[in-house]
Amino acid sequence: MKTGGIKKALVVVVLCATLIWTACSTAWIGEAEQIVAALIPAVANLVTLVATLQGKNVSGADLQTIQSAGAQAGADLQLMQSLVGQYQKADAAARPGLLSQIQAAISAVQLTLNDLLPALHIKDAATQAKITAVVGMLLAEVQSVAAIVPLVNASASPGMMTMALKQVAKQPPLTASEFVDSYNATMTAKTGNAGLDHASAGMRIHLHGKFARWASAGYLK
Repeated sequence: MKTGGIKKALVVVVLCATLIWTACSTAWIGEAEQIVAALIPAVANLVTLVATLQGKNVSGADLQTIQSAGAQAGADLQLMQSLVGQYQKADAAARPGLLSQIQAAISAVQLTLNDLLPALHIKDAATQAKITAVVGMLLAEVQSVAAIVPLVNASASPGMMTMALKQVAKQPPLTASEFVDSYNATMTAKTGNAGLDHASAGMRIHLHGKFARWASAGYLK
């Protein structure tokens, strides 16, 4: 593991193992809110990219598959975003139930993304590699966030806590800002396929503060 990854894992451990649970929840939920806000347009951009390439490097059947998966993942992420907002305002008694719902929404996104790539039959190697890399990045971030949830739950069993700590140490989640930078670099990386490179060049996402998103009625992400 790189030094940066170790440091991030240690930060999570320190936050969730030595601070009181309320403080841990506050730290986690604030970052989770920003991560989900970045994941939503990231998924939407993937669908837009594939739609742009339909009839060139992507078949109609593959477009339909990705559109369906994107709609499902987007809906589950929107639900997660709503639940995170509810968690922030909830009292201590309601939070464990909301965490369970957040976990269920995360699991649904993981299932959708896991099932996506095997269902595709893209023949163009560059396009296949691009979509595989982007989906892999989305899935890795969702999986990393999922591993943190048990650390926030004060009622989690010792066994669950141990497994969660191991997973976070193995694959610490990118911060929202790091995810956006990594996603943009992956999405816009040159492939040598002129059509694909032109289409993906405009698929960057942007991370805006909570106030900016509110002031723009949700338009800014």
